[in-house]
Amino acid sequence: MHAMTYSPREQRGSAILEALISILIFSVGILAITGLQAISIKNVAAAKYRTDASFLANQVIGQMWADDKSNQTLKTNYETGKPKYETWSANVIKALPGAATTPPTIKIDANNVATVTISWQEPGETLAHRYVALTRIDKN
Repeated sequence: MHAMTYSPREQRGSAILEALISILIFSVGILAITGLQAISIKNVAAAKYRTDASFLANQVIGQMWADDKSNQTLKTNYETGKPKYETWSANVIKALPGAATTPPTIKIDANNVATVTISWQEPGETLAHRYVALTRIDKN
């Protein structure tokens, strides 16, 4: 058996070809890392909006707990369209993108169960996100 050997003339240009292939592989890797970075940034923003919605819902629930807990007072002050709701709702609309499209709501039933619903739509997305918190405000 004879080992195949190539003359330098037959191997001319192979170094350039190897360099081009290695640059191509490196470029694909860099593009993949850039894509992962973009997805990571989007996920961090989504998590921030969810956290903000949770904070805002708990903020108004905390106000309900600190206030007079009678059903009539809670409904008079906090249900959608009422005075304390309006102040809180303005804060929600400032804090979350697209929250003005579907304003937040607060509903209090006869058993003092408060349902706080906050919706928002992230920039560049077609679907809205929603956070719902339910709590019972005990009168004692």
